[in-house]
Amino acid sequence: MAASPMLAVVVEPAGLALEPRAPWMAFAACGGRTSLFFGPPYERPERRRRREATAATLCAGCPVGEPCRDQARRNRESGYWGGETEEQRAAAGFAPLAISRRAVRQAAVDSRVVGQDSCAG
Repeated sequence: MAASPMLAVVVEPAGLALEPRAPWMAFAACGGRTSLFFGPPYERPERRRRREATAATLCAGCPVGEPCRDQARRNRESGYWGGETEEQRAAAGFAPLAISRRAVRQAAVDSRVVGQDSCAG
């Protein structure tokens, strides 16, 4: 039986517990660069492509890319995680819970259609 991963709890100064933080996050190359991985609402497509290209470069050299991607897939996160865009996760069958862009919605639909075709015998 595999041991479950330990989680560290980040505590706010007022003593309120925030979301658990996985230990691997301390080694992430992206620490403190949230705006690079989560675009503003109504971000223009050109700006998004440039932002995600910069994020991809940072992710490519990150020592914890795999657990980052796995967490994003497992929790159906929005944003750029572990070297993957929301569209890429949706196409792999892990669409974000809240889909705000048409391209992500279409990737999620396409992944279900492909999945149905591959199961037909």
